[in-house]
Amino acid sequence: MKQFLIILILLTVHFSVWGQGEEKVFAAPSSSFIDLSLQTHNGKLRFGLQDGYYVKSDGSYVKNNEASYFEMDKRFSHNNASRHAFTELLKIRFKEDMLAAMDKDYFTVRTPNMYDKEQKSYTAQQHVLNLANALCTTEQAIQFFCNTKEEDCGRVFPKEGYYNEPRNIRYWGGRGASEFQKLRAYTSFVKEKFPLVQEWAKTLYPDNKINGYYVAKTYLGTYDFKEGGYWLRTGEFSNNGFLLRWFGLQPSNSSERKLVHPNGSSILLKMSPEKAETFSEKYQYLFLVFDVTGQLNGLENYRADQLKTTFTLNSPVIEIYTDDALTNRVGEIDINTMVSKTR
Repeated sequence: MKQFLIILILLTVHFSVWGQGEEKVFAAPSSSFIDLSLQTHNGKLRFGLQDGYYVKSDGSYVKNNEASYFEMDKRFSHNNASRHAFTELLKIRFKEDMLAAMDKDYFTVRTPNMYDKEQKSYTAQQHVLNLANALCTTEQAIQFFCNTKEEDCGRVFPKEGYYNEPRNIRYWGGRGASEFQKLRAYTSFVKEKFPLVQEWAKTLYPDNKINGYYVAKTYLGTYDFKEGGYWLRTGEFSNNGFLLRWFGLQPSNSSERKLVHPNGSSILLKMSPEKAETFSEKYQYLFLVFDVTGQLNGLENYRADQLKTTFTLNSPVIEIYTDDALTNRVGEIDINTMVSKTR
């Protein structure tokens, strides 16, 4: 076990990606699984809104006839799959009772009146299926999810350099598989591969705290001549980003509480009229970056199967950028001295 942990630590590396800083790579414990590549900012994981890869710092898009397009496309595919797989791995620590009840020899059939143990077993088996789809390389996925009698596996699985879409859940044995093929695929994965997945999951932030940056997007809006700046509405911050959501912010003082006022709040980005006129002609959206510590708090509920997360701020400084790659910084706002208003 100690050797396994040491190997994983050594294999957690960083590599540079065009359009943003570095990505943090969590190397898989087996060649059967994909490595996970997650976006970062200033060396720490990036939560909330992610870099879309295809938008350049000047606001133009990488076109599909440009040489760099397919490289961006593959990186997006890898990051999209990685975020989903990372989240599924983190859920494992909150499902120990379900996994302990999981039948590893036979499928648990869903019925209207299931006992608690059966319900847990069924739920755990569904999570294992999701993990297998999320983590298996194409070569390994063909073994578990392709029926060569019915499918052209080379055609229906991702092309080289691409990864499985999170919403694309394949079932054990592949299309048209018999009950024997399905069960054989399931038992092979759960007995041979899943123990490696469980150990991998334990190495990922075992204290349930993750330092990083929360990124939010907001519309520039109309210039306020009286106040001398633009009002940035916190209510526009997306709650559908990676791992952390804006409503999970836990304020620690009165200034931070203004950011999450129940009636909605806006903060002022001060800017002279002369600068604002040129600025508004170039940019419509801004990207706000908060230095945070995320906390994993369990699951919302079994049915929703969503991680329950919150976060606190590590710094009163909000960094402001004009691009989702966070390369063009145009200012900052200090939360302790900011001008704010509520509706």
